[in-house]
Amino acid sequence: MHDWTLVSIAVEWIKGMVTITFKNSQSVEVLLTANGLADLKIPKREDWGESVSVNEVEGPLQLNNGNSYLGIEIQSGDKIELEAKTIYLPKT
Repeated sequence: MHDWTLVSIAVEWIKGMVTITFKNSQSVEVLLTANGLADLKIPKREDWGESVSVNEVEGPLQLNNGNSYLGIEIQSGDKIELEAKTIYLPKT
């Protein structure tokens, strides 16, 4: 997912669902989905400068509470963090 472009983050609050849209290296839109949302952090401080490109991804990792964790570091220095019952990564 390195250098993929972050397009949007949509939360369906009542369903507890998150959809993150990216453009992959071929500029094709791909979706990351998560169900059973427990926590979502979306900082936009841009400590390293403006960017919409993915630097690195951590996870998904299984947590002790049964949920999964995913961290998406943007090349701006911001880290989007997600905890949910299930996280489905897009095909790379």
